[in-house]
Amino acid sequence: MMKSDSKDTIEVIFERAIEIEYKLAYLYKEFTQLFSHIQDISVFWKGLTADEVKHAKTLKDVRKALTHEQLLSSCDKEILEKIAGIQRLQSEILSKSVKNLDDAYELAHELEFSEINAVFKLLATEFVPSEKRKQFVASEIEQHQQKLMDFSHNFGDRVWRKKINIHDV
Repeated sequence: MMKSDSKDTIEVIFERAIEIEYKLAYLYKEFTQLFSHIQDISVFWKGLTADEVKHAKTLKDVRKALTHEQLLSSCDKEILEKIAGIQRLQSEILSKSVKNLDDAYELAHELEFSEINAVFKLLATEFVPSEKRKQFVASEIEQHQQKLMDFSHNFGDRVWRKKINIHDV
């Protein structure tokens, strides 16, 4: 592997990806509080928060398993571009206001079905290759995204979500 400019290294990509996961966890934690007046909805957001913290921990564990040389090696430009795109999308979404449950759901859906999980999967499996690990990570992502897909079935459709206003905290 080649050494690279300090901003284009595998280590930097992991740092950025971990930061993205923690920002998502923070967003979902805020949603937990904004909808604390409806216990089942609050528990739902708390579950997504825990998933994101778990994703960050997974990435930290993979990063820790890499050698110093691997961390300082250059990373694929495509991954850099995807991370930058995710960061832009995340900043844009985090700047939007949430007035009701539908706003929160739509923001979460937009983020979760962007490149975020593809990058997480790549980083979590590419550097510590194992078929068992790849299956585990794929299953984690599928279960995580399925929570959002099941949301309407479990809690209500878009019309209902629009009626659920945030709780002033």
